[in-house]
Parts: sequence; C-alpha cells; structure tokens
Amino acid sequence: MPTTLAISFTNFGPYHLARLRALAHALDAGGGRLIAYEIAGTERLYPWVREQGKEPFEWVTLFPNRTLETLSKSACSKAIHDVLKRDRPDVVAAVGYSRPESTAILRWAGREGRPAILMSESQAIDHPRVWWKEAVKRIRVRRFSSALVGGPPHRNYLVDLGMPRDRIVLGYNAVDNDRYAEQAERARQTLEGQQGLPRSPFFLAVSRFAPEKNLVRLVRAYARYRISVPKEGAWDLVLCGDGPGAAEVEEAVASSGFAGSIHRPGFLQADELSRWYAFASAFVHPSLMEPWGLVVNEAAACGLPLLISDRAGCGETLVPDLPDSTGRRFDPHDVEAMSDSLVWMASLSAAERQAMGRRASAVVAEWGPERFAQGTLEAMELALPTLKQRWVSPPVTPSRGLLSR
Repeated sequence: MPTTLAISFTNFGPYHLARLRALAHALDAGGGRLIAYEIAGTERLYPWVREQGKEPFEWVTLFPNRTLETLSKSACSKAIHDVLKRDRPDVVAAVGYSRPESTAILRWAGREGRPAILMSESQAIDHPRVWWKEAVKRIRVRRFSSALVGGPPHRNYLVDLGMPRDRIVLGYNAVDNDRYAEQAERARQTLEGQQGLPRSPFFLAVSRFAPEKNLVRLVRAYARYRISVPKEGAWDLVLCGDGPGAAEVEEAVASSGFAGSIHRPGFLQADELSRWYAFASAFVHPSLMEPWGLVVNEAAACGLPLLISDRAGCGETLVPDLPDSTGRRFDPHDVEAMSDSLVWMASLSAAERQAMGRRASAVVAEWGPERFAQGTLEAMELALPTLKQRWVSPPVTPSRGLLSR
C-alpha cells in the first residue's frame, strides 16, 4: 500500500521548500505521497518572499491570510487536528515537541495509532536547562517513534531525553546548495554582480539582529582587528539582516571608530543575498545560541571559508576538527578570540582561503535536500518496520558544491 506522510512547519521559507521538494520526489519513487502543512501564510520573525507554483507535494496553509504571531495556541492545535482528521496520513512528522501544532500532531498520532517522527535541532547547550521542563520533554520525546535531527550534538541531546540512539537519523538541516552556488557563480560572472557591494575584501555576517546573534561583540572584535592590522589592505565588515536588536548594533557601529567600513544592507531575500556571498572573502557567524545555523550552509555552498561560533549546532559537521578544515571555530563570548580569528583569516593567502572554501563546499554538499529526504525515509523505516520491505531508498546524490572562487 502507498504511504502518506504528513509534515508540518510554521511557515515555508526557501529552505523548507527545497527539503519538501526533495522529500516528495523520494516518496513518489516508492509510490508514496507527501502532504505539507504550514500554519500561517506569513511570519514576522522571518519575512520570506516565496512563490507558490506547482509543487510535487500537497501544500496546505492552515491560516493563509494570518501572520503566525497573531495565532493562539488553541487555534493552531485545532487547525492541525482538523486537517489530520480529514487527511488521515499513515505517518506524521512534527518539528520539535513544544509548539502547539507539534503537540497536537503527537496527540493525534497516539490516538490513531500512527507513527510520529520528531524533527529536532535542539542541543543541550542552547539554553540553561530546568529539571521539570526536561522531565516534560522526556515524556513527550518517548512518545515519538523515531527522530530526524541535524547532527551529533542534537542526537546526543535526544538520547539524554530518552530517545534510543538507534532510532535517530541525521540530516534535518539543509538548504538548496545548488541554487546558492549557481546564483553566486552567476553573480561573479556578470559586471552587475558586484554593483553596490564593497570594493575592499570583506567579512560577511548574515543573521537576525537580536541579542543572541552577538553582533555587538562582532563589531567590537572587528574594531580590534582594524586596530591590529595596517590600514592598507584591511577588510570591511558586512552585516546583513535586521531585527529587534538593530538599535544596539547601530550604536556599536557608531562607537567602533570604523563605521565607514561596516556596511548594513538590511534583510535580504535569498536571491539578493547570493551576490553578497559571491564576493565575500570569508563568512563569520558569532551567535551565542544557535541550534544549527543555516546561513553557514549557504555560505559554504557558495565556497566561503568559515569562522563560526563554537555554540553553533552545525560546527562539528561543517567546520570539523581536521588539519585541513573549512575554517575555524571560536568562543563567541571572547571578543579577543573572535578578533584573533578575523586576523588569522585575513592573514591567509587567497589560495589558502579558496582551498578552505572548496572544502566547505564539498562538506556541505553531503548535507543538502537529498540528505534530508533520505534521512526522512530512514526515520520512516525506523517508525514503521514494515516499510523496510516496501521502500527502496534512493542513493544520496551530493549537491554540486562550488569548486572554485
């Protein structure tokens, strides 16, 4: 019998759609079907612009004319329960264990005897942990049949919460590697590609302007970098994004002494952002708390060497501890260590940075949408043992990384 999988996200952004398309094709190859629920048509936290065309999956928006943040918990729970009751999927997948629609999915699966897959990118170091909250999580986690997570630290945290290690699959966090790489390369090949961008080499950071993203410390680290290197040849800093911490970032920039070399182009959609990736000399991600860090995937796909916080969940995967790595990890609380990392990166030759970028591209190529699709099929097989005879899992085809810059 064909199997229907229902999966839910709060709001579909570009990377959700890339994953869902890959998963839909993988399911279709085995005679299955994908229903993808998004709770709201828009979300203030991430104001993505996307086009809804013909997709290989069934796209259901529960509140098409509402913004996620305006919806009550009870409305989200009831809406997801109603569509599950209508569609009656064979397997369900929920993001996390705390949002109202996720708990409603888990309740429905329990009542109907359906397997439930947990999709998670939480790691133990994300927040201070409170014992009673962890106890509640353990109860919920043990009700899931299997899990799809980002990388080793996310798997370890679920194991701590009671999920058997052999029921956890890696590969949740993915972006459309090919699209970013191709758009960046196209920008490099056109005269218009660098229009409006700094002519100097530059460090690029892409994130929400919020306290946990640690941009104020990054600006301070950049000022230390500028003081410690000759003026000639010094790199600029670009901060792409916007958010509730914008005023604090602006104040830090103004008091840095190097405001003229710090650029803030604002929040950019994926297509426009690719130009900045294309011409950046290195990518820096300084977050204090970062379950994964999908912008690091994007930068790696575009062939950039990486400087990232050791709190980022992607660190072990995308910046591995190897002699020939993709960059360096640093303590995001230590401004001096961050500044030293900037100095180190800028001191490398162009050839050394390009080699790092090629390695980053090769590493992230193994963690694209196809890996998400394959991981979901594996989680389904763990959730439904009978599927092992029904599915022939397609091989993982690495996304094409950028081989030169």
